[in-house]
Amino acid sequence: MSFAIIRNTKYKRENLKGIYRHNERKNKNYSNDNIDKERSYLNYSIKSPKYRYDKEFDGLKEKYNLKGQIKTVSNIACEYIITSDKQFFEEIGEEETKRYFETAYNFVAEYKNLGEQYIMSAKVHMDEETPHMHLIFLPVVHTTDKKCKI
Repeated sequence: MSFAIIRNTKYKRENLKGIYRHNERKNKNYSNDNIDKERSYLNYSIKSPKYRYDKEFDGLKEKYNLKGQIKTVSNIACEYIITSDKQFFEEIGEEETKRYFETAYNFVAEYKNLGEQYIMSAKVHMDEETPHMHLIFLPVVHTTDKKCKI
């Protein structure tokens, strides 16, 4: 029996350039032997970033007037890697695989009002052994300041 798999990783600003280069396949060489560069043309974006992830972060922070103290040790982005097992994708085929990742994207965008606006990128990799999606987002928390009386 197959299961949906989601893994969360947190990133500091210094990590974002490298993650962007990997996810968007901007590197010439990869330490991951699982990547078949001849199949990279099969990769696709559900949401493409306009800029590198660090620049996307800056733009979203400004556009949505996001507050909070950002230090060099602060995690400013998260990445969900969403997948299942290889056999699952082989059995459901190409169209259902696309639907699987689109459904996962929509679930994340709507879950607890995360908001699609805070998703910087959603890239599906079909050039590795098992299809998977890298979904990069800002972990925005909507709270009211306890000192503020409205």
